[in-house]
Amino acid sequence: MSRKNPIKRKWPLILFFLFFWTGLSCARVYIDITAPIMRSIPIEIGVFQVSPPTFENREIAKRIIKVLKNDLEFHGFFKAFTPYDTKDETLIEYQISGQLHRLNDKISVELRLLDAREGEMLTGRRYRGTKNPYTLRKIAHRFTELVVESITGEGGVSLSKITFVGSSKDKRTIYLADFDGFNLERVISGPAIKLSPRISPDGKWLVYTSYGSGRPNLILQGLKDHSIRTLTRFRGLNLSPAWHPDGKRLAVTLSKDGNPDLYVIDLMGRVLKRLTKGPGINCSPSWSPDGTKIVFVSDRYGSPQLFILSVESGKVTRLTYKGRYNTDPQWSPRGDRIVYVGRTGGQFQVFTISPRGGDPIQLTYSGNNENPSWSPDGRQILFSSDRLGKKSLFVMDANGRRQRRLVTLKGQETITPFWGPNKFK
Repeated sequence: MSRKNPIKRKWPLILFFLFFWTGLSCARVYIDITAPIMRSIPIEIGVFQVSPPTFENREIAKRIIKVLKNDLEFHGFFKAFTPYDTKDETLIEYQISGQLHRLNDKISVELRLLDAREGEMLTGRRYRGTKNPYTLRKIAHRFTELVVESITGEGGVSLSKITFVGSSKDKRTIYLADFDGFNLERVISGPAIKLSPRISPDGKWLVYTSYGSGRPNLILQGLKDHSIRTLTRFRGLNLSPAWHPDGKRLAVTLSKDGNPDLYVIDLMGRVLKRLTKGPGINCSPSWSPDGTKIVFVSDRYGSPQLFILSVESGKVTRLTYKGRYNTDPQWSPRGDRIVYVGRTGGQFQVFTISPRGGDPIQLTYSGNNENPSWSPDGRQILFSSDRLGKKSLFVMDANGRRQRRLVTLKGQETITPFWGPNKFK
């Protein structure tokens, strides 16, 4: 579904999250994202008790319920029911109850997750803040994350953000948005070409390539203090930044020594290690979750293919053999798959492959689909597609199911998306 996002102003977020209850039972892990059919867990969101019981307060509660429902179903393994949906009560496994109290523009919201069959409360929180839409969405996002953790034993995506470039004829804008495409925010805008924005593992920094000086340099920008500084300005190319899992280093492509090769730099832009030395162009690095290996693209055998490099030994092994043009790899946070783009039938499509090699799995078939990026829980993939005309952002499950449009911008194409960490509280 398309979302035309209004540009979000900087809301003063007056939102405090207080410990209210702790989980009282062991987490239950149901999810197998590789299964052909995933079981949907039925969960009911009940009518909130509101005080005072005015029409406006009931509407505020309905907004929170709607976002909760959308958040839960976005994860792909819940079927959420609101008070206004038809449902079979005997199938409900979990329930969410809520209370909302309002005083002027301040609200207090208490949410609880219960085991519907045992009547046992699993977790709960009290949230305090203002009644603006931004805060209401934050409340729902935060509680959804608690629900996912309580039921699956793992984190979800509710506290994550995405970043991407909006491209028009005369302007390139880097945006941030919530994982669901809402709360769109301009990070930086201008006529200079900007590419490959990447959020740091701690959610504090954004690195990207900018042609603001007329040639490609790497820029580091603070997401909280909005500070901007040039990270690298070496002669030639400064491209393809990829954060190390520790957030203190990046793998990048530099051509300062002649050939485009992979290097590791620190956050001051100093070269710590050269990783490749030809042959061919070596670019588009992505770290394994443990930081010991890098998947990258090289045309050393004539056409771009994927290779895996051991950072310690320097040993390089070829990963892809099918297809004459494979590029843009991203290593899953779970470590079990690598997503990439391959050209087939004259179009670009998204594939995944095991880091050990073998046959790739094609996930997309319609239009051109590029720049895939894993969700922080490794269960979904964000990508750019022109299947409906201009390039928009789409998201799908890791097995290719539930492909749906996430963000479209009027007068702009959305390119080079990246899904950041689940740490934006």
